[in-house]
Amino acid sequence: MGNWITSIGLDIGTSTTKFIVSHLSIAEQGSPFHLPTSQIIDRTVVYESSIYTTPLTSNQDIDMPSLATILSKEYEQSGIHFKDVKAGAVIITGETARKENAEKIINYLADRAGDFVVATAGADLEGILAGKGSGAKERSEEIEGIVANVDIGGGTANVVLFEAGRTLQTFTFHLGGRLIRINDQEEVEYISEYLRPWLEANHFSTQTGGGITFNELKNICTRMNQSLISFLSGEPKYHAGLLLLEPMNQPLPPINEVIFSGGVGHMMAEKEPVQMSEVTTFGDIGPLLASTLWKESKVSGLNITEAKETTRATVIGAGMQNTELSGATIYVHEDLLPLKNLPIVRVMVDTLDFNTVAFSNQLDDVMKQARKLYEVQDPPLALGLLGREYCSYQTMKSMTNTIYQLYHHHFPNATCLVVICERDIGKALGQSLKKTSHEGMQIICIDQVDFLHGDYIDLGLRIAGEAISLSVKTLAFG
Repeated sequence: MGNWITSIGLDIGTSTTKFIVSHLSIAEQGSPFHLPTSQIIDRTVVYESSIYTTPLTSNQDIDMPSLATILSKEYEQSGIHFKDVKAGAVIITGETARKENAEKIINYLADRAGDFVVATAGADLEGILAGKGSGAKERSEEIEGIVANVDIGGGTANVVLFEAGRTLQTFTFHLGGRLIRINDQEEVEYISEYLRPWLEANHFSTQTGGGITFNELKNICTRMNQSLISFLSGEPKYHAGLLLLEPMNQPLPPINEVIFSGGVGHMMAEKEPVQMSEVTTFGDIGPLLASTLWKESKVSGLNITEAKETTRATVIGAGMQNTELSGATIYVHEDLLPLKNLPIVRVMVDTLDFNTVAFSNQLDDVMKQARKLYEVQDPPLALGLLGREYCSYQTMKSMTNTIYQLYHHHFPNATCLVVICERDIGKALGQSLKKTSHEGMQIICIDQVDFLHGDYIDLGLRIAGEAISLSVKTLAFG
């Protein structure tokens, strides 16, 4: 029988902010030989807020008093109290994804609610979160082939490719509802600098301050979507590459299904605007971008699957954690504790035949991806080593050198390295890393941690002997 807890999700983006309340059913699992762990067995979204314009004091800085007012209002309307909240996730995306903003929000929530996963998400991580929330990741586990989720918001379209539940690739387009803004007099008030090269290459002469007709705006939106769809189809047209946030570093594999989420994805199902007054209500091209995307996707030949969630795809997530103890043979300096909200990146270590080159290549790929996904902090991540029943001296030495060299290469400013292991090698690996690393690099190495389903980890204080308390957290998507 599960216990129900209340969890909130808060998504703070460049343009909009959303708030949801979920009930999570938690069942405890364990045996006489292991500490009990908790697992989410059911979840229900019981309240969804209106979608707010994100309160900012500048282009990037959160207006914390205004955000606090929104949260207080939503707590009241949802009928829950701060003391009722046991878990939650705050996802800060777009231009607002800055360390200073995250710290403001953490400080505000710390005294008012339960334990939160707070993640500042760049375009890559935002795309992955949206793909989980929209159902694309789950869908990729049901079919053979690749599922693409395209999350289109105010400024970008974040694309993630899933295969068998695994993230294959992420990339982002400068394509969104607020890249062009218009007023009631049918004048162009704003054109994003990122969109201008593409507009010129496609011979659109639209200028800020000038007038624009409904058909001219519709033609721009149609061509933007044709660029996007042609790229996803593997045959880029209409200078689609000019819309990319960054050049692609690998070829695009064939895509079997496409799911659209985000604010523009949500509007695809709404009534098509037929005159400018229906567009100027929003002051941007969002409605036209959505309606033309619907038409172009239907004739594109792409296999389109409906999203389980669109506008709230990113925020359909709540922090849940399993509290447990580390192993007894660990390497840690107590003055570094506690550490909170470290993202876990996982690397499999072959338990039978350790290969230094293969391990190095795998670790290098993981570090590159982590550097793109997570905000630079110190430490930026916790490196999770899966496997390795037995570790010889030679293998330990090789692992140590590889881990330190690649970590220092990808995160040269980091002063702390955190490693978590499934098996009982924490103290030996920690001591080896300390000998290998440069003076000033602090090492934390803990073991006997089940982190297979954890996205983030908190490291607490010592509880019994050498062991410390742990809180392994996962973003629980609907």
